[in-house]
Amino acid sequence: MAEAEAACLERLRQDEANVPVLHLLALIRAQTGRLQDGAALLERVVGLAPDLLAARSDLGAMLITLARPEAAEPHLRAVVARSPDSADAQVNLGNALHAQGQLDAAESAYRAALGLDPRHVRGLISLGNLLYAMRRPADALGFLAAAAELAPGSAAAHLFLGNCLRDLVRADEAVASYRRALAIEPGNADVNENLGIILKAQQRFDEAIACFRASGNPYSRALALECELRLGRHADFFAYLESHGAEEATNLHSASLSAYASHHLGRPDPHRFCPAPLAQVRVVDRYTSPGDAEFLQALIREAGELEVIWEPRGVTTKRGFQTGGNLFAHGYPAIAKLHSDLVEELRRYRAALTPGDMALATRWPATMQLKGWFVRLLTGGHQYSHNHPFGWMSGCLYLQMPTQAPAGEGAIEFGLAGGDFPLLSDRPAPTLLHQPMPGQVALFPSSLYHRTIPFRSDEERLCIAFDLLPE
Repeated sequence: MAEAEAACLERLRQDEANVPVLHLLALIRAQTGRLQDGAALLERVVGLAPDLLAARSDLGAMLITLARPEAAEPHLRAVVARSPDSADAQVNLGNALHAQGQLDAAESAYRAALGLDPRHVRGLISLGNLLYAMRRPADALGFLAAAAELAPGSAAAHLFLGNCLRDLVRADEAVASYRRALAIEPGNADVNENLGIILKAQQRFDEAIACFRASGNPYSRALALECELRLGRHADFFAYLESHGAEEATNLHSASLSAYASHHLGRPDPHRFCPAPLAQVRVVDRYTSPGDAEFLQALIREAGELEVIWEPRGVTTKRGFQTGGNLFAHGYPAIAKLHSDLVEELRRYRAALTPGDMALATRWPATMQLKGWFVRLLTGGHQYSHNHPFGWMSGCLYLQMPTQAPAGEGAIEFGLAGGDFPLLSDRPAPTLLHQPMPGQVALFPSSLYHRTIPFRSDEERLCIAFDLLPE
């Protein structure tokens, strides 16, 4: 790869607009882990040669990987329009739509791909995973099983089949599928993690720890620590965190578990991310004056134009709708202003952080990249206790709150306990309850657990939630 890149750079010194060489250099940089550089080069290629469909297709796929599916979609639609018989193009377009939460449109694209080529393995996997994400594992099973049969040497095919079997409560078959994947790729982090999750559920904690350690994913490392707690190995739990402080400093999965265990076991929290997360909750009256009502209504109108999903899989919204993708990527004027205002509030939050030596402050992202989503809860709507371990800071702007509900209903409650954490003591668990009002912005570390209290009134609760993403 290094020699190939050097050859490309030498050629470009002689001809800086050489499209095939720029295209090749983009792929080399992507394959060597420099996706941003690769995408930038491909954007240049598409600017020089807009009819080069291979470059548009590669750019679209790269933008999806970079969590920019909205930017990928027009490129991939252009490829499909020019190559309607390309199953690859349809699958790539389906991936962009899936990443934005446009699940029905994504399903149509995947089915179009399989109509062109019923043995298209990526199409089978993509459609199977989509149906799995739509809580239709029985429908997904046939597509994923076919992919595993057509590509027996693909660890990914066996992994996804195992996930589907696990959801269908066919644990032994799922374990067998994961073990087939590990026979192909023994070090596959995702396979080891998923196998460990099944073993943990079966209370085979030592075996699960071995899988989690083999995975090495941040979530796996936290799950291994949880297993240590379940086995009563409290000293080992704290010793690991103390000896791996730098490695774990930005692992929000283990940060949450550490805060919880430290409270219940009466120990100082050794985790460096944010040892006292409840103390870092801030509520800002950003848009609470009468003159702000029009702006809040504009946000409601713009967010209402986006496609929403009822109780999307993998998130905590119940009895409500949520948008997919990134709310801030659509270019609506009120939402763009909100983005600017939130960046300003986050900068103020960062400047006031104490103590200043925790990783939340010292490793604060230099690039203020926000991901947002709109949540519309109906009667009985709520979000069960969860956190945002892939974020850095999280927050919520409240647009509309139930007015007829009793006090406490519709409120947000912060706490240390995750849904599956082991019971460690009978010490009262600390919580913080806030009854929001429209126009308020709540800000808190992404490691902190929180939930929405259900409301019974015949009203709607509307908000825009967001994460400041880590580097």
